[in-house]
Amino acid sequence: MRFQTLLTSCLLSITLVSAASLSGRQVDIETQSLDELYQLALAEGGDLIVRAGGDEKNQQDGLVQAFKTQFPGINLNLTVDLSKYHDGIIDRNLNLTGKAGVDVTHLQTLHDFVRWKQECRLLAYKPAGWEQIDDSIKDVDGAYVGINYFMFANNFATAKTTKEEAPKEFTDYLDPKWKGKIVSTYPNDDDAVLFQFFKVVQAHGWEAIQQFIAQDIQWVRGTATPIAVMSQNNSRAVTFTTGTGFSDGSSGFFQQLPEDDFSHIIIWSQRAAIFETAEHPAAAKLYVNWLLSTERQAASGGWSVRNDVPQQSGLAPLSDFAGKLDPPAFERFMLDRALVERYKLQFEQLLGTAQGLSPLDDDL
Repeated sequence: MRFQTLLTSCLLSITLVSAASLSGRQVDIETQSLDELYQLALAEGGDLIVRAGGDEKNQQDGLVQAFKTQFPGINLNLTVDLSKYHDGIIDRNLNLTGKAGVDVTHLQTLHDFVRWKQECRLLAYKPAGWEQIDDSIKDVDGAYVGINYFMFANNFATAKTTKEEAPKEFTDYLDPKWKGKIVSTYPNDDDAVLFQFFKVVQAHGWEAIQQFIAQDIQWVRGTATPIAVMSQNNSRAVTFTTGTGFSDGSSGFFQQLPEDDFSHIIIWSQRAAIFETAEHPAAAKLYVNWLLSTERQAASGGWSVRNDVPQQSGLAPLSDFAGKLDPPAFERFMLDRALVERYKLQFEQLLGTAQGLSPLDDDL
């Protein structure tokens, strides 16, 4: 009851304060170096608790190892799970104890960050390099910030097809030659994939969705699962509901963009935030500043969220895709929960409920 009273008081105070006043709140940009933040984190005790969105348990192993290598003595405890499950755990912790039970989170559920800010759950904090991050992927008051760009685009197994033959436009997937060769994540199990299919409906109508379903799709849970399926000795060769980055294909997979029709492609910036109740605030600030450092951003590939870090070699600037790739569009979709739920149920009616274990437990 006490925490509910505090939340009610917080929401009331937000209602009474004008939007102009909130956006004018002064939060200084971090001026301490990573080394200085590191020393503060060690003095604090050296622990850090992070919840990260993902659908494979080992998905963030490289990030964890890189952080621990650069900052020995910091015990980074990072848990990977589906974003839609992380937010439920965090909300229950907040409701039961008033504490999030986590220092930092970075998730796909962009609407949660807007709500958590409204509930006064997030620390107002602007990491170093704040001015280099596009306004469209950060909160004006420093409650949350985009840390990297995710993209789901055309991907194919190089052992099963070629760059020239693989589908690029959505309508290419409707060609009879791809029947029985497509794997796709359930749109009614992942909101990012749902947005891809929502955009297809807007561009091509429900008839195109029906034609796609008739292609004998292998429907799976998780956006990393299509790659695992295509790695196997089977006919499944192509997908657009995953991201592998823009590699040279040596990994066995190749990602490519369409030439004209971007209706089935999605790009967004994963948000990160420090909770007001973080028990390790110095370590949390170190972690967020490290994620946004020029060195880390340059090593991530693709497009950086920082304007002063160039895109991966061979890629055109993201600005060149204006009208085709629109990162803020996914946030707008996610904030309209009635629209999200309506389309989720429509696809559930067409496909049935998502079948199978959680992608973290399916051993694929």
